Amino acid sequence: MGSNDRPTRRLAGGRFFRKCRWSSVGELVVRPTPQWRDFGAKEYTNASDIPKDSNQLPKGLLVAKLPYNAQITPMLEIEAPAGLKIGMETDNYRGGGEPNIRAEYITRDGRQSYESLGWMNGHAVHYTMPPGVRIIGLKYRETGYDSAFTGSFTCDDPLLEKLHAKAARTLYVTMRDSYMDCPDRERAQWWGDAVLEIEETFYAMDRRSDALSRKAILELAAWQRPDGSLYSPIPATNWDKELPLQMLASVGLKGFWTYAEHSGDLETLRTVYPAVRRYLHLWKVSPEGRVAQRKGGWAWGDWGKNVDMQLLTDAWYHLALQGLRRMAESLDHPEDLPWIDDQMKRISTNFDAAHWKDGAYRSDGHKGRTDDRGNGLAVVAGLVPPSRFSELRQHFRAEFNASPYMEKYVLEALFLMGDA
Repeated sequence: MGSNDRPTRRLAGGRFFRKCRWSSVGELVVRPTPQWRDFGAKEYTNASDIPKDSNQLPKGLLVAKLPYNAQITPMLEIEAPAGLKIGMETDNYRGGGEPNIRAEYITRDGRQSYESLGWMNGHAVHYTMPPGVRIIGLKYRETGYDSAFTGSFTCDDPLLEKLHAKAARTLYVTMRDSYMDCPDRERAQWWGDAVLEIEETFYAMDRRSDALSRKAILELAAWQRPDGSLYSPIPATNWDKELPLQMLASVGLKGFWTYAEHSGDLETLRTVYPAVRRYLHLWKVSPEGRVAQRKGGWAWGDWGKNVDMQLLTDAWYHLALQGLRRMAESLDHPEDLPWIDDQMKRISTNFDAAHWKDGAYRSDGHKGRTDDRGNGLAVVAGLVPPSRFSELRQHFRAEFNASPYMEKYVLEALFLMGDA
């Protein structure tokens, strides 16, 4: 390679590669996550019921069942004349409403095999075949992020055990080269989802999952804009809008700090600390403890109705400051503590008096029913005195506004209130 030669680097496992500079592609860097886990070719769970002749298929449809929602590539081995079209998609083909990933295969004459390499996900693969196809075998290959299920949960309630298994599978099917909001429609690393998924890995997966979390954290900070704002999903070429409350969730106690607390990886925190500090300084808190809402690119608090944005903003910013404070202590930045403590004190000192109305928390500008998600997050943030718990329980029993994303914090609040 002549003048473009770069020093040889050793990778994990004793493998070598030469780090080279190419004018057309830029500089090669070490992949931060492992290659996919390949589970090999597998039989569908209803393989014994799959007919051998496409003439036997009702309306040409063959449903091949998977054991769970997985990232898969469908495979086929057939004998057919040339020019027939075979379709492959999953039952999640219209997840989210719009068409997602599917595949088509045009036969040649004779015996042949094919694997569609664009991965898709679902609980079953739908093969559509015209008459005249002899089915020798249908299989699938499951791939996914290279991490294993290690967490466990047992109890005397089979429904809860099933819920735990489904939750672990839901987590795994949204892990690949990044965390995802959904594996069928967008496959995008929205950081509100990543906050929950990162925490779940410590209860469900082995520690190889930490590499995916570290990659997500480093990427979010690396794409910080010149004005100090943050946005996700990144990297992206068609999106650059800040969702302010998702960013507060990401960089704070429930996001970056949760990763560091469970993994012990303070070096990643050291790398991103300046970005977090800079971002949180964009937010302003009045002497009365109101956090000024940032419009950003999309002022989104949650799906659904009755979102109390001011309540959520105050609670999320307080949680973000809690995370920054623990980072500052762990990384030896005592110079930042006075500002952090002043901001936190303004919010906590005034929160109850400013928002408590008629047995629940609601901001002055909020119209509509009491926001269960905002009240739950206030409990999680430590802004609610125990004397308020009894009245809040009544609202949590009556209000169901939160999406699954924010319901997590309502449930966590009930545990913190001693009402499991």
